[in-house]
Amino acid sequence: MTRNLKIILISAGAAIAVLASAFSLMKRAQEAQANRFDWDTIMSAVQTRGYKYVIAEVEKRLAAHPNDAILHYYRGRLLYDLDKSKEALAEADKAISMGYAQEMSFVLKAMVYGRLLGDYSGQGMMASKALTFDPTYEFAYLVRAEAEYALGDYKTCAADAASYQHMRPDEPDGYEYGLLCLERLGDYAGAQADGLRVLSIVPDSHAGLWRLGRLYALQGLHKRAIKKFSEAIKLSGGRPKYYLDRAASCAAEGDFSCEGHDYYSALGWQEVSGYASYYYLLGSALHRTGDRKPGLAAADSAIGMEPLSPDNYGLRGRLRAELGDTVGAKKDFRKMSELDPARAAEAAALVQKLKKK
Repeated sequence: MTRNLKIILISAGAAIAVLASAFSLMKRAQEAQANRFDWDTIMSAVQTRGYKYVIAEVEKRLAAHPNDAILHYYRGRLLYDLDKSKEALAEADKAISMGYAQEMSFVLKAMVYGRLLGDYSGQGMMASKALTFDPTYEFAYLVRAEAEYALGDYKTCAADAASYQHMRPDEPDGYEYGLLCLERLGDYAGAQADGLRVLSIVPDSHAGLWRLGRLYALQGLHKRAIKKFSEAIKLSGGRPKYYLDRAASCAAEGDFSCEGHDYYSALGWQEVSGYASYYYLLGSALHRTGDRKPGLAAADSAIGMEPLSPDNYGLRGRLRAELGDTVGAKKDFRKMSELDPARAAEAAALVQKLKKK
């Protein structure tokens, strides 16, 4: 065998070995991809197969690898999504005891404490614990800001929101909490800047528009507030709080027709229709616009729900008087005086006025 032929054969053998190695690596990569089981894969499976299937898959893997900390974390996170607080906490504690990403497991506990159990002190404590393991874990700042807002610690909340904003400048969540906390601190300029930032990231955020509207209303800028509330209502199709807040700004601007319309719209929601005070506000708005019969119906509803409120009788008495029901009006004014003796003189003057008619 010649020297050249030997070189050719050796080179060919080396090439075959390299190709075989490359093929083996590709095969392992394909197998790894096929068996990939991270959070993104899990969430994708939840959307296509549902929680029951995905939890069963996690449990199957746990049966084979009972000490796999990340699988316990995944199971806990899924149970949290299903509002199973006790089970989710148990899985988070297992993941922590096995040494898996402490910051993520403590944040899971924080979310369970605050969002499922209403323990905001516990939520803040667990989020702080997470940050002792990794002070760069941005989500922990957001979860802690949420707890601080609920607890009324607005200064610290604003600082944590700012930390999240710095780490995640293109996500709206940090700016939303910044707006809420700065608003409570009276820093309207800072709150407005954060609100505008939310809308630059999510232009169709009706919640962002509503919050800006609230901010303007707090400053007495009711025309600007009405504009933002109207945009929020249009984008959302209507929310009770949006209508109620616009009604208040419309009243401040003297637009009682708008006020009445919005109270009427808000009362279409069960969470509003259960309160007598909103029927009273609707009746008052309708009284101001001269819509006496529907105003009387609203006053009747307010009295039916809250029969011990002197204001309700005072409103109904005025409406009855204007509709010509003198007898009914007198009864209401006397009932108002009976429920609130301090208004006896007012009631007497109203009754006296009726006698002159």
